Amino acid sequence: MKSYRDSLYLIDRNFLKIQLLLLFVFIVLEFYYKFFISVQFDYLGFNNNFSLLKLIETKILYFVLIIGSYLLYKRSMFVFSIYVLLALFFFIPNAVMYVFSNVERGPIYSNFLFILTFILLTPFKIKLPVINFPKKFTITLFIGLALLVFTPIFIVYGFNINLNTLLLKDIYLTRDIFTLKETSLIKYLYNWEVKAIIPLLLVFLLINKRPILAFFVFAMLIYLFLISGNKIVYMTSIITLFFFFIGKNYTDKIVFFLIGILLLLIVLPIIDLFILNSCLLRGTIVMRTFFFPALLNHCYFDYFQDFSLYFSENSPFNLFFSSPLEMKSATIISKVYFQNSDMYANNGIVSDGFMNLGYFGVILLSILFGLIFLFFNSLNLSSKYFGVFLTFVFLFLSLPTFTVIMTGGLWIFALIAFFGLRNN
Repeated sequence: MKSYRDSLYLIDRNFLKIQLLLLFVFIVLEFYYKFFISVQFDYLGFNNNFSLLKLIETKILYFVLIIGSYLLYKRSMFVFSIYVLLALFFFIPNAVMYVFSNVERGPIYSNFLFILTFILLTPFKIKLPVINFPKKFTITLFIGLALLVFTPIFIVYGFNINLNTLLLKDIYLTRDIFTLKETSLIKYLYNWEVKAIIPLLLVFLLINKRPILAFFVFAMLIYLFLISGNKIVYMTSIITLFFFFIGKNYTDKIVFFLIGILLLLIVLPIIDLFILNSCLLRGTIVMRTFFFPALLNHCYFDYFQDFSLYFSENSPFNLFFSSPLEMKSATIISKVYFQNSDMYANNGIVSDGFMNLGYFGVILLSILFGLIFLFFNSLNLSSKYFGVFLTFVFLFLSLPTFTVIMTGGLWIFALIAFFGLRNN
């Protein structure tokens, strides 16, 4: 009986450790907003108008999410790890904006509802049919799919690569050349390959101890970066490999991740102030990763408060509904709120729901997101795929929902996971 109590204590201690780390990140980001974001980027709309009542309000909401997250923690460490990402990237930045910017309640309560829906839907599992293939056949089929998608891209771009791109030089030149040759088909194939197929295949081969094949697949990923200059390929490869090797399970990976975020937030000002003598890293990493998506939420909620698009910017809904806008919503938001016609202000899943169907759209897409991860939770995938899931959560933060599913390759991820990854 003692060992059983000890094990329960250890489990609860790990939950407390993760929640404390997340709370520390929350507090540090509040200081970032107060003393850096609102000072350096006030021209973008980051105001400094602190409200004590709103601080108390957000902390109550956050406490409700913590209580709900314990249900996830007891039922599935996979969905609990996704909850941590949602709290970190969705709730916390919007809560900080709500407290310090004196903005409306819509975005923060919509993000709260989004995560609460996730908590209520995902801790369960549905019984899915099991289809077993021999391991060698699965590897052959998986590599064949990667090569099938890769071949048209290689035919178009060949060996026209710029090695300076690997050092993050000539990025924009490489992007311009890539765009000139890009067709609609190549756009789809490229995104499916770099966001879903190759990251999953890379982890799959490493799990099954095929290092030579894994190196070959990684070389394909580097090639795709060299021809496109797309930094998401660069980050995807790092994140995928980092979370493959770091930590034995979801608990370890989450703890390492949160400690890494805290250290990063502490180190960035030191590098900026004493080495770079600028605010480059804090602006690029902290502002753009955490706070700019939250700011865009407020822009979309403000602009679309009186009308909806009914998904008229997405296929196949555009066959039934016509957009009332003369141009894409992301372009309009850029012009209206940032006076920048060259910028493309993409929105994430929460504001995407509001833009298209108001608060009902927020509920609808929250349920869809919850069902997607209910499906993945039912597959019992290895924790070594956590890096790929992190990438897709970030895509949901910064891209419209159906773009993530179709163009981003989430549908391919689901098919590959169902047929090839479940027993690995």
